[in-house]
This record gives sequence, C-alpha cells and structure tokens, in this order.
Amino acid sequence: MSNSNSLILVTGASGFLGSTVVHQLLEAGYRVRGTVRSSKVDFVQEAWAEYKDRFEAYGLDDLIAGDFSGALQGVSGVIHTAAPLAGRQTPEEALQVAVEGSLNVLRQAEKVGITKFVYVSSIVTVCDIDKLGGPGGSDQTWNSVTREQAVAPNVDPMIAYAAEKKFSELAVWDFAEKHPNVDITSLNPPFFYGPFAPGFRAPEAKFSVLSTNGFIYRLLMDGQALSNLPAWVDVRDVARACVLGLTSPPASEVDRKRLLLSGEWWGFRQGAEYLAQVRPELRGRINKAAWTAPPPPKCWVDNSRAKEVLGLEITPWQESLVAAVDSLINLEKEWASKGLTPK
Repeated sequence: MSNSNSLILVTGASGFLGSTVVHQLLEAGYRVRGTVRSSKVDFVQEAWAEYKDRFEAYGLDDLIAGDFSGALQGVSGVIHTAAPLAGRQTPEEALQVAVEGSLNVLRQAEKVGITKFVYVSSIVTVCDIDKLGGPGGSDQTWNSVTREQAVAPNVDPMIAYAAEKKFSELAVWDFAEKHPNVDITSLNPPFFYGPFAPGFRAPEAKFSVLSTNGFIYRLLMDGQALSNLPAWVDVRDVARACVLGLTSPPASEVDRKRLLLSGEWWGFRQGAEYLAQVRPELRGRINKAAWTAPPPPKCWVDNSRAKEVLGLEITPWQESLVAAVDSLINLEKEWASKGLTPK
C-alpha cells in the first residue's frame, strides 16, 4: 500500500492512542478519516485543522450496529483502536461492544474489499493478570478468564478488561481464518505512555481523559496509589506499529501476525530517580511512595516478531517517561489557565 494519498480509517480517533496514530499517519503522508462520537466531530476536526482536507472527523456512535459504509468509502486500510475502557460501562455492555464492535468494523470493511486491517489488542490477552509480572506468556497463549467471570457481580475491572480484549481478539482471529483475503495484524501492547499528540484535546480536567498516562500522572501526585503492574511501552511505538502494519508482509509470508509489544520495564523508584535528575524542578512533586517502590520484574515480552515483521524499534524508557511528564505538565498548565483543577 502506497501512502502517497491512501486514505486510512482510524476508529477511536480522539483517544490517547487513536490521536497518536492519526498524527503519525498524517506525518507519513496518508490521508486519514477518524471515527469519533458525533458530539465530538467539530471539536476533533478543528484539532487537526493544520492538515486541512487530509483529515476528516467522522461521527459514529454505535460500534455494534453502526453503519460504516460512509466511513469506509475510498478507504485502503483500517486501524481499529476503539475499545471500551475498564470501568466505563457495565461488564456485560463492555464485553459486547468489544467483541461485536470489532466484528462489525471487520465485516463491513471486508464487504467493500478492504484487505488491510490492524487491530489493537493488549498484552493482557496472553496471560492472567497475576502472571503479568512473570512468567507471562507468548503469542501462542491466552489468559484463562471466562465470560462468566467477566460479568460476575463486583468483578475487578481489570479482569473484565482482560476478558473483553481476549474474546474480541479471538473473534478477530476467527474472522481471519474464515476470510483469508483480509490481512490482519494484531498488536498486543501493555500500558502505553508518552506525549499526547498535537491533535489530542482534553477540555475537561478529568483524570479519566489521561487514559494510561494517568498512571504516570500519579508519580507527580503525592498520596496517590502507584500501579503495581510493571509493563510499559511508548504510545508512539504502538502508533508506529499500527502504521507499519498497513504495509507489513501478508500472513501467508510471515505466519499469523499476533505481535507482542513492550518497552523496557522500569519501576517507580527508577522513574523518580531519573525524573529528579533531569527535571529537578519537579523533585518536590514526586510521589513519596515512589522512593520506596519495588524494582520491576524482568521483562518477559519478546519483541523479536514485531522487529522482524514490522522493523519496529523501541524507544528507551527514559525518553518516554520525560516526554510523558512534560506533556502532562503542559496539559496541567492548560487546565490551570482555564481555572480547571483535575479531578
């Protein structure tokens, strides 16, 4: 696929990852159509105004039953980043949206002859949550979460999320087996962090809009609990993998493209020490809990397939952390200029 005027559809284009994918596609010379909620169309369109007619925000509110025919018109490839986030919907609703929403996009894309589809899954599909710190899994393994566990009363949001991603990805691979004409790449990253894209907008000062960058923001907020999950990858690396997936060799040449992604693993104590060194003005803001945080376990994620199939190189964690923190500080200043306090 040539990027010299090819039109790519990105679902979830207003999100942390989706907006980063949009930015990298535009910078690579593609034209982009991004699906967002109808209420956000004008807002998102304005955010990418400097790219003029090379970006189009497209309103679509229902992933499960929505008509993608207009969104898919003239499109050469699809990057599907839209997904329910943990705790935002009931477990039953989120599971249905994750599975049926992905299939709806896939079916309609295949129907109009689109053959390149990049799907963003998660590292939580390859092993159980309590194994993320080790021994982990591989591109051949799956977590053991059942549908029944996912919708049980008072289910842990992360267990529900692991089920959503697992059953959605399984549905995608089942579709791939039945439709070999569609070349599918699945990317399985852990928590992603890094700078917000130029077109990312967060007009409401809510922690929820930070997505997984919220875990980094807690490093700057004393008294906030720090995540004990160690796995990280730069959001720009995930977005780059999405873009590279559009022109990657077909599965007939390189086998199934279920590609695990991970950056270097680091602990919050390491992060605090490095941040205090390169951003000394922030030392007084660093969460005190970070200074006694445990070291990270050894990373078990094998990036070799992503490097082999996509040619992907991973950003050093120090660069990713500083970029994320600088971006969060800038967003914080923007909120403060409007009299907003994050909550």
